[in-house]
Parts: sequence; structure tokens; C-alpha cells
Amino acid sequence: MTEKIFTKNFTLLILGQLTSLFGNFILKLALSIYVLEATGSAAIFAGILSAATIPTILLSPLGGILADRADRRNIMVALDALTGVSVLCAALFLSESNAIAVISMLLIILSILGAFETPTVQACIPTMLQGDNIMKGNAVVNQVASLSYLIAPMLGGVLYAMLGLKPVMYASVVCFFMTALFECFIKLSYQRIQSQGGVLQIVKQDFLSSMQYISKEQGLSGNDTF
Repeated sequence: MTEKIFTKNFTLLILGQLTSLFGNFILKLALSIYVLEATGSAAIFAGILSAATIPTILLSPLGGILADRADRRNIMVALDALTGVSVLCAALFLSESNAIAVISMLLIILSILGAFETPTVQACIPTMLQGDNIMKGNAVVNQVASLSYLIAPMLGGVLYAMLGLKPVMYASVVCFFMTALFECFIKLSYQRIQSQGGVLQIVKQDFLSSMQYISKEQGLSGNDTF
């Protein structure tokens, strides 16, 4: 008898991903349109987006290390709650005089939080599913992301045209808090990993181990081609 893929934990994870991605996509589209309208400069718009991607690139390895060593459920809840609070604060402080600065700061904060959330979500799947269901679970998560990427920006554009920026931001806040609520009911086993040394030593050891594993896998793949 094959084990079902949509267990309680995995269903809650997918629901959380739906609301989180939906909130992210409608928010980032609305922010992008606002920056273009306010500045009229594609260069400024591109510069802000480029600066916002740097934290994700730099911090993603740390996100993977954190996902391996900490309680993943708590990480996801904390990150989505922080995202919701960050967007809420940005919406409350947003005005015409400081809009570009607030939006730039918000995008950077979202990039930092996203660098930790994506590896954590990916690391949860093997703990929720077993065997072939792990690959199926990854496929479902990717399909959810693709579907959200197609639908959410269209709805975000409509909401922005009808209501403006702040209502879209408040809608995304609701999405992020709903995601955190779904994740509160996820139950994952967690066993604290005993380690010696400080935080920097742990990061260094885990990073070196990851590089050694990647090098080994690439070497095996290269040998298989002959």
C-alpha cells in the first residue's frame, strides 16, 4: 500500500506556500509598479531590484545551515510573522516623501528573510514524506510556485489599479500571517545537534562539509560519463 502524499503536515505546508507566495507576488508587483510610476526611471527601478537580490545570494548558504540545525517549523513561523510585521510597518510609515526609501528597505528585508525561508521549506519535505513521495512533494511545491507566479501578479495588478499600493500591502500582510498560522499546526520531529565552538566555527564547518559533498558528487557524476 502506497503512502499518501498529502499528509496533514504536507497539506499545511502547501497551504502556507500558497498564501505566502501569493502575498509575495502581489506585493512585489505593486511595489515595482509604484517605483516606476514615482520615479519614471527604469534605471532606478533596476538598481533597487538588483540591490534587493544581493542578500539572498549572500545569505542562502546560511539559510541552509540554519535549516539543518534549528527547529524548521519554528523558523518558518518566525520568518513569515516577521515578513508580515515588516510589510505592515512599511505600509504604516509609507508616504510620498519617503516612499522610495521605505520600499527599498522593505525589499532588502524581504530578500534577507527569503534567503532563510526557501532552504527551510525545501528541508521540510524529506521529514514529511518518504521514498518516491519526496520527489512528488518537491514537484507539488514547484507547481504551486509556478501557479502562484502566473495568477498572483495579474490579481496584484488589478488590485493596484483599483485600490492603490497600501491596500495591496495590507492584503499581503494578511497572507503572511495566514501562512504563519498554517505553519503553527505543522508537527515536525526535531533533535538538537550538539556542536562545539562558536557560531562562526559552526558555519565554517558546515560550509566546508557542503563544499566537500558537492565536490564529491560532481566527481562521481564526471566518472559516470565515461
